[in-house]
Parts: sequence; C-alpha cells; structure tokens
Amino acid sequence: VDDLKAVVAKNTAMRQKEMIEAEILLHEETDSFCNWRESLAAIPTINQLQEKANLVREEELNKCTRKLSQNGEISDKEMEAVERLSRGIVNKLLHGPMSHLRSTDNSKDQQHAIKELSAMFRLQDDSNSRGRNNRKRR
Repeated sequence: VDDLKAVVAKNTAMRQKEMIEAEILLHEETDSFCNWRESLAAIPTINQLQEKANLVREEELNKCTRKLSQNGEISDKEMEAVERLSRGIVNKLLHGPMSHLRSTDNSKDQQHAIKELSAMFRLQDDSNSRGRNNRKRR
C-alpha cells in the first residue's frame, strides 16, 4: 500500500508539472495568435501603399515609354526589362516600410506606424480622391 501511495504521489507530481508546462505553452500560443491577429490591421495600409507605388510606377513608366518611342522603336524585350526594373525598384523601396508594419510588437506601436506611413505617403488622400473620382465617372 505504501508503494502504491508513492507511485500515485509521483504520478500526481508529474501530472502537475505537465499541467503547468501545458498552461505556459497555452499562454505563449495565445499571445502569438493575438499578435498575429493584431498584425492583420496593417493589411489595408500595406495594400494601399502597394497600390499607390504601382500607380506611380505605371505613370512614370508610361511617360518613359512615350519619350523612348518618340526616339525610335523599343523592342518588347527592352520594354520587358524596363518593366522588371521598375517593379524591382518599387519592391525594394516598399520592403522596409512593409516589414516595419508587420514586425511591430504591440497594437499601439502598429497603429502609430500605420498612421505615420499613411501620412508620409498620403494614403488617405489617395483613397478619398479615388472615391470622388469614381463617383464623378458614374
């Protein structure tokens, strides 16, 4: 009977230890999930930033191709190279700001970063003017 009590006590202690470890793991995963969920708030800003950058890229690319085509024919291969170059430049320029938005640790910092980037790149102005332009066209 004493041996059985010792085995039960040992098993109880092991279960208690595993329960504590499980609770710690649960808290870590809950924190991780909450951080991931909060990071989703940056997605609209990231999308706006990419849209604006691509709009500027396309406008400048169109200007460039008009000027180049006045001077002579541009081959499809050359045009494709210029297109790839412009996309590469945009992607490299946006990498830092988008990484910063994704990597902020708490929602206050992320909201601050979102506001700062929106102000720097005038993202709200663009979405408002697009809305007005779309209404005018109808």
